[in-house]
Amino acid sequence: MKIGLLLTREIYQELERRGHYLGISKTSTVLLHLVLYATQFKEVTKEELENELDKIEVSHQQLQVEISDVILLKYDNRKMYLLTVRKYLSAYLSYVVNHTNWKSEEKSVFKAVSTTCLSQETVNQLALFKEQTGIPNTALLNYAFTLDYSAPSAEWVSKESDRVQQGIQLTKSSSKRIQELSDETGYPRNIVLEQQLIKLLENIVK
Repeated sequence: MKIGLLLTREIYQELERRGHYLGISKTSTVLLHLVLYATQFKEVTKEELENELDKIEVSHQQLQVEISDVILLKYDNRKMYLLTVRKYLSAYLSYVVNHTNWKSEEKSVFKAVSTTCLSQETVNQLALFKEQTGIPNTALLNYAFTLDYSAPSAEWVSKESDRVQQGIQLTKSSSKRIQELSDETGYPRNIVLEQQLIKLLENIVK
């Protein structure tokens, strides 16, 4: 379903800067926010939503976003206070951006294209997530390395699994972080990357 979200200039620009850091488009950045924070801020009040809508009414820009049924279902049983889905998601997104702190860049960052070996199960999870949400793998890969790292268990590392080549696009900061963690833990880069991806997917695919 294509929805024309209404965003203040400040929110529009902040989403753009956050997308620059991850190497993804504004629309992908919006979708990532809607997935990541579908439950964390679900108790946002009518007054808080109206406050965001008041700001939007003064001055706003419209951003057309194709939002999948899977994402919309996360908001299906929400108390929307008689707002339309468009107004609710516009206000909710603005509230989320104002209450979260992401790394950002003023300009688009360079992404290096490479390949890595991931388990077939993880590759399948990534493909399914992209199909269901429209969020590209690049978004998850680079967002995962803005989060705290928890080293995999020895049992997980030693587990036998079919590994396949997977094309990836990493920003310079993500690639540097992976190498740092690999050096610190002694685990290969692909193990570090896969563990971080699995942790992220487990948290958001519910």
